[in-house]
Amino acid sequence: MPVEETLNPKRIVDVFGQNSAFYKKLSQFIQKVKENNTKVFDKKYEEWKSIFSSIYNIECNENLFLKHCYYCTTLFIFLVVRISIKKGADVKEAYKTYISKNYDKLSSPILQTFEWVNIDQETFHQIYRLLFKAHIEKEDLFHYYYQDIIRSSIRHSTGEFYTPSNLVKKMVKNSYEFGMKILDPACGSGNFIMEIISRIIESHKSDGLKYQAIENIFGFDINPLAIFTLKINALIILDEYMPNINMKKLKLNFHYIDSLFPQNNEFKKLKLNQDELLNSFDLIIGNPPWLTYKDLKEKTYQEKIRNLAEKLNIKPKSQYITHIELAAIFFYAIPTIFSKSNGIIFFVATKSLINGDHCKKFRAFWKFENIEIWDFSNNSCFNIDHICLKAQYTGNKTKDIQQKYPILAKIFDENLNITKETEYSSLKIEKDGALVILPKKDIEYLSNIQYSQYKKRFYQGATLVPRNLVFFEINSEENNILSISSSKDILSRSKKKWRFQFKNKKIEKDFRFKTFLNKDLVPFFLKRLRDVFLPIDKENYKFKTEYLKSNPLAYDFYKKMNHIYEERKKSTSDIETLFSNLNYWNKLTKQTNTSPYLVVYNASGSYLKSAVIEQFEQKIIVDSENYYYSTEQKNEAYYLTAIFNTPLITKYIKLIKSSRHIHKRPFSFPIPFYDEKNKDHYKLAQKGKKYTSYVHDLVYNNPKITSQKIRLILNKNLLKLDPLTKKVVFE
Repeated sequence: MPVEETLNPKRIVDVFGQNSAFYKKLSQFIQKVKENNTKVFDKKYEEWKSIFSSIYNIECNENLFLKHCYYCTTLFIFLVVRISIKKGADVKEAYKTYISKNYDKLSSPILQTFEWVNIDQETFHQIYRLLFKAHIEKEDLFHYYYQDIIRSSIRHSTGEFYTPSNLVKKMVKNSYEFGMKILDPACGSGNFIMEIISRIIESHKSDGLKYQAIENIFGFDINPLAIFTLKINALIILDEYMPNINMKKLKLNFHYIDSLFPQNNEFKKLKLNQDELLNSFDLIIGNPPWLTYKDLKEKTYQEKIRNLAEKLNIKPKSQYITHIELAAIFFYAIPTIFSKSNGIIFFVATKSLINGDHCKKFRAFWKFENIEIWDFSNNSCFNIDHICLKAQYTGNKTKDIQQKYPILAKIFDENLNITKETEYSSLKIEKDGALVILPKKDIEYLSNIQYSQYKKRFYQGATLVPRNLVFFEINSEENNILSISSSKDILSRSKKKWRFQFKNKKIEKDFRFKTFLNKDLVPFFLKRLRDVFLPIDKENYKFKTEYLKSNPLAYDFYKKMNHIYEERKKSTSDIETLFSNLNYWNKLTKQTNTSPYLVVYNASGSYLKSAVIEQFEQKIIVDSENYYYSTEQKNEAYYLTAIFNTPLITKYIKLIKSSRHIHKRPFSFPIPFYDEKNKDHYKLAQKGKKYTSYVHDLVYNNPKITSQKIRLILNKNLLKLDPLTKKVVFE
């Protein structure tokens, strides 16, 4: 690194990231230390596991531990070198400080887990030279490095989604005033906190006032690695840009705490005065975990979340319990515990808070006033539909829900410039909450629309998971016996936990069923059917132990797959057997009496797509990625698929759907029952047949054709469906 080179987040990744020469060298060194000190390593590994096994919803293995050791070692050296340089210490003195591992500002449970790694003097000297005269930028230094070392699947398992710095700056500028007492209750590696520290440093206030303002910043997180990163980041920046600050007296209030369930003994252990923390904050800001109830690893924690949702009066109906959003819990619980009356709360969250059925009670905004929504075009900050939600905490139930609406909304473009300010309201406001929140102009149009009676006639398919245990490819067939192996396609996309491969297993032919996935469905056509093993009889779709035992090959195969299921299922799951999982809520067995014409559409996605399956020769099992309706009437089936593939319906669904989920949203519009005598209904049915024929030919000539390509080719035809659908459904 040349003298005086700027050391910014991207450069840190270049120098220390997984693709760097330094990463390779130090990782090999750590591996050798491990091999030469197995007893010490094993002890520290177990200590580390005891901390992180309850944090990550994945397997905590040695590889991850070694990455943590590398990451923490480099961060600690980074801090020691920069502070030593400022003190005028030479490389030998700096190395002694590093070896001592004695830095009280970093009090953290993970310090002890990597103290067994002491890099040699030569490597330390190499880092010292790299950092000696580098210019440190005043920002969140390590966010790219953290993301580079800790892969996204691990971070996402805890609900961590990094907030882009431009959005952080916007939110902080909009809400923070110098000297405010602020809390980020799920601070991660600290991008919001580092932005606030930067603003404090840049202010024209005295060092004494800056000192007080910094001590008014609090960050809590359940991940000690994130807190460790934040502390080092803050110490480096403060030492760099506030050289007169007394580091020994400075109190950094960044702590390893579960802010939803803070314990008094935790506060005491950290020497925090509980009375000075509770209901004391002016601003609560951040990006809480993007997790739902079903993502939580521990059953006891699920129960705590469910009970807290009930206590906060935002617990959804029973069918939505597994969809409880942690962000919704944070939005209500954190200010209840920590905010002053009239304090501000400002969070990044998934858009389902304002348009998900499971968040109806949340939208009562019981304890809030002056609500404000930031909405973003084209998902400019994340790949998931998102918003920022700001409100003033009142401390008690406030005025009638009706009076909370309409809500001020600011619309931002992809560059985070405000394109307009408008008002959002709800389709329906009731005593216990509000339905989907939308722009007022859309509400005015949609408010008079009624639900379709078809809603009760469509069902979600069966949960044919874990797919690795039941989807297969046929090797050979002889005398009604199939030789089968794992589906390569399913195996290639499986989660690590369920990555299991079987080869050349035998089953009786009667246990072979046909199904399809969302990806196999394109507008007007089903491109592919897949083989799936189901332990049921083909007549009644029932699981009968005696029947299964009378087919010894299938029985043996099921026993083995069921054993794997029982071993690997979540500890929080009450679903004891593989068949119970396949038949969750009887979604498999209820498919026994389907009619010849099956109308199917996708349960999630950016666009609605639908097809008709004519199942005269063989019945098809519908998977939970899709919804279905069976009918004896051919024209009715094609009438429905024509409507579902209409661009107009997708346009309206996008207004009201939660994230990518479609589910029964198509029936939020009054699609009438098919009437053979109605000329427009009949026209739609004929167009459905015609376009099915078109797409059949497209798929025949190009089996890998995508839904997007089909929509492009059929664009003019699909647009012709819009006025006809509008007349039938909306007029």
